[in-house]
Amino acid sequence: MDYISKNKKSFILNCGYGKGYSVLQIVNIFKKIKKNLKVNFVEKRPGDLAQIYSDTKKFKKLIKWKPKYNDINKIIRSSINWEKKLLKTFN
Repeated sequence: MDYISKNKKSFILNCGYGKGYSVLQIVNIFKKIKKNLKVNFVEKRPGDLAQIYSDTKKFKKLIKWKPKYNDINKIIRSSINWEKKLLKTFN
């Protein structure tokens, strides 16, 4: 907000880590955390991207910010814990 106020313009930035993970890599990390995880493999859908990740150079340059967490294992564990808390709220 400080940048927008100072420069009187807005912009779009990619927020991420600048590193991509395959679905299989993420599934394998989940499997290490949740031992009883069952995975069903299906065919790739039309239009599915082979690879995508955020380019955060502009974000880092303009905002001087970097993510607090950059360890995918911690990120996934945090997501699982968040989901558990959310489920408790609704149950």
